[in-house]
Amino acid sequence: MQALKELALIVNKNKIRSIEMMSYPFGDGSKLSALYEGVLEGAFKTDEEAIDQLYDKEHNTSAYRKLKSTLRNRLLNTLFFIDVKQPSYNSYQRAYYECYRDWAAIKILLGKNARNAAISLGLKVLRYAEKYEFSFLCMEVCDMLRFHYGAIEGDFKKFEAYDQQYQKHAGAAQYENQAKELYLRLVIHYVNGRSQNKDAHQRARASFQQLQTALGNCKTHDLYLYAFLIKLIIHTSVGNHEETVEVCEEAIRFFSKKGFEAHVPLQIFYYQQLVCHIQLRQFEKGRAAAERCLNLMEEGGYNWFKYLELYFILSMHTRQYQQAYEVYKQAIGHQRFSFLPENVQELWRIYEAYLHYLSILGKLQAGTEEARFSKFRLGRFLNETPIFSQDKQGLNISILIIQILFFILKKDYGQAGDRIQAIEQYCHRYLKKDDTYRSNCFMKMLLHIPKANFHKAAVLRQASGYFGKLQAFPIEISNQAYEVEIIPYEDLWEMAVQSLENKFFRQRRGLALG
Repeated sequence: MQALKELALIVNKNKIRSIEMMSYPFGDGSKLSALYEGVLEGAFKTDEEAIDQLYDKEHNTSAYRKLKSTLRNRLLNTLFFIDVKQPSYNSYQRAYYECYRDWAAIKILLGKNARNAAISLGLKVLRYAEKYEFSFLCMEVCDMLRFHYGAIEGDFKKFEAYDQQYQKHAGAAQYENQAKELYLRLVIHYVNGRSQNKDAHQRARASFQQLQTALGNCKTHDLYLYAFLIKLIIHTSVGNHEETVEVCEEAIRFFSKKGFEAHVPLQIFYYQQLVCHIQLRQFEKGRAAAERCLNLMEEGGYNWFKYLELYFILSMHTRQYQQAYEVYKQAIGHQRFSFLPENVQELWRIYEAYLHYLSILGKLQAGTEEARFSKFRLGRFLNETPIFSQDKQGLNISILIIQILFFILKKDYGQAGDRIQAIEQYCHRYLKKDDTYRSNCFMKMLLHIPKANFHKAAVLRQASGYFGKLQAFPIEISNQAYEVEIIPYEDLWEMAVQSLENKFFRQRRGLALG
């Protein structure tokens, strides 16, 4: 069902209705039309719901499978008729879609032995593919052309010309593949975790060194994209934010000089700039980078959601909590949110918990129409964050902290005390490195809350030492991943203490005495 939903969103009604072939549009009142409309409008969450609606609960699964297969095939066929000349597509995107659509047509023409038509179209594809540096496609087209002029027409001059081009593009493709593999071997450690990995610094430096020959011989889009990404890891892995900003500036200059709109690399490096500006407390520069990045984004794309994550953190760190709430609504309310990887959706659930905490404190106003937000449950939240609960030096810290803050806020001091005592061993086991120093300090501050029997003045007095250490080691010099500290610990501490009262709480034999 998920795959069908995604196809239906890509191939929207206007595009289908513009096609007057292959049995389009769907006949009004047909089951095929009903299935398409239901999927597009979100009426069917599962296959079982669709069967119940379309077959009057007869559970005709065989007929449904055939209907679903027919719809999927029609939608796939329709992809080839999408109008890529719409203003929402930039020149690079248009070239990509047109080149690969035409390449698919070439393969079909060759299969049908329509060789002249295939060669004519191939020459057109090669011109565009070379302009936009699609190295692998250039290699494949040149391979087709050298075969044609060598084995079919026997034109030695043209064979030599296309063979030379093939060798050039094959070399570029090999360099790009090397850079991509080196990058993937580095980034795989970060997909489901946010804790810092200092070993990555040396590995990234060694990987970048391996690319020096390639970078000297080739200047293609993909090679330099992966090379710059590796160069970023050299600095981000050890929290060198100033150096990271410089790498971003270098990359932005390189891709801005391309003879086409290289939007994806520019999005990536403006995004990383924004990360650094958050860490360095350079909020005005952060907002400027955010605006430049937003202008390059396609709404609903993966990068658009990643940008919203960062904009959310920027808002939280500048105490613009209402703005953060609006960003949250924009993200989870989008029709493509459900298609995001589970780890990305889980991150927004963690953000939701912090927003709910702020809402109870009166620091933001949530709309009454937000059903999920108003029905937030801590137990459900914990069940819905299985991935990052394993990220012991990363976002699991944020999950632990928000639990404790909720219990303190609701004056459930018994539960709060139990959870706080449990983190003492957690600190000893997981928070010993420099890149978790701030989290360690904050956890130690929380430990003083039950030790001071939840008495506000006593808590402030006993935790003052660790609070001083926290202030002496601000975020901008910390190596901790920016996502971990969703709200700066200094601000969270102020909120937690404000929830306390100047009276003691003791728990004896299961009875709370206040």
